[in-house]
Amino acid sequence: MVETRVKPFQKYTSGIHNYQVENALEIQFGESKGFYSSYKIALQEEINEDQTKNWLIDKLEDSSFPSENKFMEILYVLEQSSYPLQIKVDEKGNFLEAVGHQKNIEDWKQKTEGLQEKYENVDVFRNQYLTAFEDEAVFYKNKLKEPFWNLLLFAPHYVDDGKKTNESIVWNIKGIGDVECTGVISAEQRDYGFDAFFTSEIKAPEAIKEELEKKYPYQTGEYQVRLNIKMEYNSRKKQYSTKKADFILSDGEKTVYRETITMI
Repeated sequence: MVETRVKPFQKYTSGIHNYQVENALEIQFGESKGFYSSYKIALQEEINEDQTKNWLIDKLEDSSFPSENKFMEILYVLEQSSYPLQIKVDEKGNFLEAVGHQKNIEDWKQKTEGLQEKYENVDVFRNQYLTAFEDEAVFYKNKLKEPFWNLLLFAPHYVDDGKKTNESIVWNIKGIGDVECTGVISAEQRDYGFDAFFTSEIKAPEAIKEELEKKYPYQTGEYQVRLNIKMEYNSRKKQYSTKKADFILSDGEKTVYRETITMI
């Protein structure tokens, strides 16, 4: 068997690796809405004896959050206070489990204990968030729905001999549900790494279609999903220098939901 030159595994050299993340969301069910966020991700890797790895991930917000909606602002503060998080991954970067989850909870409690001085009735929302935080399996299942987590953990097997390989990734349509995007991935060798391309074009699953028709009965159609991801791997630095994703949900005629995210 001839070994391919492309090495896909999610490897990081020692030190802290920083990514600037830009995320934009456009929703056009009835009225049009747009959301934008910008933040930095800091990742530090530690190799365990069994060759699994611990990733310490911090999320540092750049763009200020609008405070017109106090409820959303409270949720935003509670969410931001859950970082940094530490997880265990395998060689490729696939999520295995949380690390030090109870310590994360205690740290979160300290960060959020003074919020009642700024927000009225914050304890109700804080207690609800804490209940969800204490359920480790559910908390990380929801946490990993964030687009940057999708890209951070996505590192499938590539080939560089001109063939395409079947692959899939689960994407969360906010307020609707998860959809598994099945497609193909290919790679092109460069001098100091490779570029990888993932493309998926599928019909929206029945469960997603039913949820859409339930929430937006006036908007029916043959919903289609398209997801394109491009990744640039730098062999010298042993990390992905760029990851970009473009997720589009259309009703057969126009785009009704679009989410784009870039990690640089």
